[in-house]
Formats: sequence, structure tokens, C-alpha cells
Amino acid sequence: MKQAFKIIGTTLGILVLFLIASNFIQINERETLLYKIQQYATYGKEDWKNYETNQKILADNPVASSQTSAAAVPVKDFHPYNIDLLTESAKKEELEKIENAHFEKLVPAKKGPDDEDAQIALIKFTQRRLTDVIINQKLSIKIGKCYENPDKGENYSCVSCMILLYNREKKDWQEAPDGENFLDNSYDFYQTSEGGDWEAKELSMFIPYDNALFKKYEKSRQVN
Repeated sequence: MKQAFKIIGTTLGILVLFLIASNFIQINERETLLYKIQQYATYGKEDWKNYETNQKILADNPVASSQTSAAAVPVKDFHPYNIDLLTESAKKEELEKIENAHFEKLVPAKKGPDDEDAQIALIKFTQRRLTDVIINQKLSIKIGKCYENPDKGENYSCVSCMILLYNREKKDWQEAPDGENFLDNSYDFYQTSEGGDWEAKELSMFIPYDNALFKKYEKSRQVN
């Protein structure tokens, strides 16, 4: 009996050491052996689809070498906020901004990016930082109502839309990625030519807070 316990203890010890070591063994620049083990143990069909899409994007869009940027210039905050979560002073300021924005003049976009288009565009825009979030935290981009952005410059089309992060494992949306929050809640999406790929850039006009988008992915909260 003691011999059996000794064998079991030794086996468990070796297994623990292997799992610890696997966290330091790099399969590639983003994935460790431990992550690959967890991936095969927990990934579903949608997770693998996201993973394969992201791998193709990474292969097609290598990261450009970083360059020293010019001094940052203050940027006007066009992003919408949920006024129910603001303090009284912030709510008053936001309501004034909404009144001056004249949302009644906005034109709903006839054509805009779908969830996958938006996700691919934001992966490129964030220089792959979003890829790790999508793979490791099982998050996907969901896009809301889009509005025509008249300031499209030389692009074929430009729309402005809110986005959210959807947790594929929890079947629920979440406010921000775990760790550093490098995402905004809304962006401009544009095409340089008809039928071309959608690209993302900073939001450049006021749009309303998309309550319907968040309610759509709150349904799982009500069920659970």
C-alpha cells in the first residue's frame, strides 16, 4: 500500500512539475505549452473559428517596426457614455453634449462592417494586441448600430459605431479586457474602395450610446 501511495505521489509530483515547466516553454511568441494544453481541453467550435481567423490575420499582417511618434495632441472625446452610470455633474455635461450633437440629424448606415469585419479591423488597428485578448480571454468583438460619417476624406465609405466585448465562455458582455484596457467603446470603420476590407480608426463624430447593443447581450444574464 505504501508503495502504491509513493508511486501516486511521485506521479502527481512529476505532473505538477510538468505543468509548471510547460508555462515557460514557448511554442511560439504568443503561446506556451501550457496554453496549448488548455486550448485543446477547453476550446469549442466558435473558439477554434476565432483562433484560425486570427492566425490568418497575423500571417497576412506582420507588425510594422515601431517609430517615434510626434508629441500627443489633445483629442476631442466623441465617445458615448451610459448616463445612468455617471455622476450628476458628469451626467449634466453629457446631456449638454448630446443636445448639441443633434443626433436627430444622424443617418443610419445602409452598409457597415459585421462583427467579424469589425474584429479583424480592430486587430489590425491595435497592432495585434486584441489578438491575445480574443485567444486567451475568449473575447469577441460585437458591433452595434452604425451611422454614416460624412467626413470620409478620400475613402469610399466611413461609418461610426459602438462595439462591445463578448465573452464566449460566459456568454455575456464585459466592460473591458482583463488587465490593461486599451480599447474604446466606439470607432470609425472605413473602406478605401467599394467592396474593400474594413479598417478602423479613432472615432471622429458624436454618436448616441447604443443601449440596444448591450441589451442584446444581456439576455444571458437574465437567464442565468
